[in-house]
Amino acid sequence: MCDDYRVMVCALSAGRGHHVLALAGFVALVLAGCVAPAGPATVPEVSQPGPIKASAPPEWRPGDQWVYTWTSGSKSGTKTVEVLEIQEINTVSFYLVKVGDAELFYTKDLQWAGSMRDGKVQARMTPPQPWFVWPLEAGRRWTHRGTYEDAAGKSAHNDSFTVVGAEIVEVPAGRFSTVKLVRETDNRDSDQYWYAPEVRFYVKWLGRRGNAQFEEGLREYHPAQRLIPGPAPSGPPSTTK
Repeated sequence: MCDDYRVMVCALSAGRGHHVLALAGFVALVLAGCVAPAGPATVPEVSQPGPIKASAPPEWRPGDQWVYTWTSGSKSGTKTVEVLEIQEINTVSFYLVKVGDAELFYTKDLQWAGSMRDGKVQARMTPPQPWFVWPLEAGRRWTHRGTYEDAAGKSAHNDSFTVVGAEIVEVPAGRFSTVKLVRETDNRDSDQYWYAPEVRFYVKWLGRRGNAQFEEGLREYHPAQRLIPGPAPSGPPSTTK
């Protein structure tokens, strides 16, 4: 830009004198501005996630539904998770949750206890697998030593969980304030998942099972009707459908 104004001065000097005198002062001011050192660049502030309140497990209701998009290698699709009912087994309350053609059992603390198909137990974990331990506080760690049992037999499971901290994530359903958690095992399985209090479950999941990897992102959230509204969202507004 400064070079352009210098060319302008040369061109004006070839014209009439009074034109040069009229514009010379203006051009001099512009050139003086070019010589002056530029001030420090303004760097836009990056919004940081605020504190996330996840001190207690959410209350699920029959009818709560989450729809996720998933990808694994060259394959992709959708997955619907829906709370069917609350069952009591040996004085312990469980959420019965439908995922595809399977029905999963979760404790009220959202620990996975088992699954069944066509009314028959397909798999179980003893004790239940603690994907969440409340409150979800950054830096919190816990371990799980359990026995997984299915039609192939029994196997030991050794898991380590860590609450990484607050993160803001973008998924098809919108933008959410979340708490990131990580699960590591003594084999090649691992998981990263982001819990959002606003939708009472995870909104993003990255997992590995052996050599296979998968990713899930929340597309839709349909809460069951509640007579008493839940707590206000802890993060920025989302475009949840």
